[in-house]
Amino acid sequence: MVKTKFANLGPEQLNELKSLEEKLGVTLLAYDHFATEEQSEEENNSNTINPS
Repeated sequence: MVKTKFANLGPEQLNELKSLEEKLGVTLLAYDHFATEEQSEEENNSNTINPS
């Protein structure tokens, strides 16, 4: 199972996210795509049998 991690945003990015939330009237979430991708690769590698 892949666990998704929230992105670490800087102050300027947070302000931009909040502004978009107000304009759109929704709650937005920022995920760290690369952390999730790396975790998926590690899981795939751990499930692979290496006969060497």
